[in-house]
Amino acid sequence: MQTRELERRASAFRTLEGDGIEVLRAIPANGLESVGPFIFLDHFGPIAWKPGEEKGASAHPHAGIETMTLLLEGRMRHKDSLGNASTMAPGDVQWMRAGSGIVHDEQPDVSQMKPGDRTHGVQLWLNLPKGSKAATPEYRHIVAREIPVISPVPGVRLRLIAGAAAGLVGPLETFGRAHVLHVSFDEAAAFDLDLQGVPELAAYAMLGSARLGAGEEQIAAGELAVLGQGNTLRVAAPAGSEILIVGGEALDAPILRYGPFVMNTAAELEQTILAFQRGAMGRIAA
Repeated sequence: MQTRELERRASAFRTLEGDGIEVLRAIPANGLESVGPFIFLDHFGPIAWKPGEEKGASAHPHAGIETMTLLLEGRMRHKDSLGNASTMAPGDVQWMRAGSGIVHDEQPDVSQMKPGDRTHGVQLWLNLPKGSKAATPEYRHIVAREIPVISPVPGVRLRLIAGAAAGLVGPLETFGRAHVLHVSFDEAAAFDLDLQGVPELAAYAMLGSARLGAGEEQIAAGELAVLGQGNTLRVAAPAGSEILIVGGEALDAPILRYGPFVMNTAAELEQTILAFQRGAMGRIAA
């Protein structure tokens, strides 16, 4: 068995998203366009909102991608132009296939939070392959209890959101053989996990730090490690660390980004923008 070693390190950079919420962006950054099908990784929080100062992302469109939001702390409200409305709790995941186009709205739900409670999570974008850019939009809210938990060693909880590991399969099924694993270290520990057959893989430290591979190369909070080829993922971390593992198949074609739209050609981008402008992506009901 060959252990996957750190090949490249990238620091997330601070930027503003949505209505002015500060995020750490790890993908794309520093010349890194993607890891497997993942073309975007924004890390928001932890934020303890002051009354009346909470911010989210008011109604905006997407097309040509899927979005996935993982909430670690707090509560978030979702509404979209398909008529879906739901509220995320800690540990929940929301997945949306934007495909040919969708409009959605995401806001922190402070009405059910106590003073001092924090909002904390990550949002990922997954590229849709070349033949599926115009797929029919879909939405799914995955509650925490639907996500299988692997305990490779005492003190470690590994939640399998997408992909296969340790004989289990995550509830999120999509293109690109996507793998998403959320690892929590309740105490200092190290573990090995067989992830054979995942062509591209990376680890992002949301909280704490992690040591990766046989060489135990360390990443700090806000850093992304792109891992080399191999069968085995080895991670060690101190208590309190929260690590996100993402990967899958490489992009099947060059991509062009224009804000919330990701296509393969300039002509597709132009058609998508026009579709949004004429209202073809719908609107969110009052």
